[in-house]
Amino acid sequence: MKRGLIILLLAVAASTAAFFITRNQCQCGAGLDATTHDGETMLPELEWLHQELKLDDAQFEKVKALHLAYKPTCEAMCMKVMAARKKLSHLAAQGNLSTPELDAALQEQAAVHVECQKALLRHLHQTAGVMSETQARQYLDAMLPQVIGSAAESVSHGH
Repeated sequence: MKRGLIILLLAVAASTAAFFITRNQCQCGAGLDATTHDGETMLPELEWLHQELKLDDAQFEKVKALHLAYKPTCEAMCMKVMAARKKLSHLAAQGNLSTPELDAALQEQAAVHVECQKALLRHLHQTAGVMSETQARQYLDAMLPQVIGSAAESVSHGH
C-alpha cells in the first residue's frame, strides 16, 4: 500500500511538472491569431532570427522553409497535447486519484510531452544546421532553455 502511494505521488508530481512545461510549448492551437500561422507573413520569430543572428538571404530562406515545414508537426503535436490535457483534467476533476484511467491519462500526457519536446528539439537542431557555428550557438543558447524549461536550470544549479 505504501509503495503504491509513493508511485501515485510521483506520477502526480511528474504530470504536474509535465503540464507546466508543455503549457509553454506547442501553443499553436491556443489563442493565436491567423497571421501567426498563415505561412505568408514574416513571423516575428523569423524576423528576430534574421535581424539578431544576421542571417544572409540564403540562410533566411532555408530557416523560413524549415519553419513552415515544421508547422504541420507542431499543429499535430498541439492537438495531442490539448487532448491529453482535456482527458486528464476531466479525470482529475472527478476526484478519485487512484484509478487505472487516471494513471493511464497521466502516462499519456507525459508521453505526449516527450514526443513534442523531441520533435521541437529536432527542429531546433535542423534550423541551427543552416547557420554558421556562431549563429547556431547563439540560436541554441536562446532557444534550448525555452524548450527544456526551468527543470534544466534547477539541475544546473544543483537543486
